[in-house]
Amino acid sequence: EALSALGFDSCTHYQYAHFADIDQDYQTIMQEVQQEWARVQERVQVPYYPHVSIGWDNNPRFFEFRPGVTKNNTPQQVQKAFEAAKAFSDQYNTVPLITVNSWNEWTETSYLEPDTLYGYGYLEAIRNVFCDTSAQNDD
Repeated sequence: EALSALGFDSCTHYQYAHFADIDQDYQTIMQEVQQEWARVQERVQVPYYPHVSIGWDNNPRFFEFRPGVTKNNTPQQVQKAFEAAKAFSDQYNTVPLITVNSWNEWTETSYLEPDTLYGYGYLEAIRNVFCDTSAQNDD
């Protein structure tokens, strides 16, 4: 296998825009993404760590509109993506690792940082899926 021959001991993706039709509803994109996770898992001989992209719209970089804009990538939909990635990782990986695009990719509209539209919604989605908050509520 080429990845192993090149010395790689794992792989992941960087952004949904590189392999899925991102010019549609986030929930529909996630169906394609999960199919891609399964395809890669089946074909590679090194661990595959699932990836979650927050969205895509690189129009802030241009003066004229460019197609390819993710729709309905709300924190609630992104939380479902994190849940799917966690379930995939729990099933296939001994190391619980999921990659995320991205903390502050504002010119691609793919960021976790708080904003005026959703506030801390994306960060709360991560907390809801990956953090045990029960100990925090026992005051």
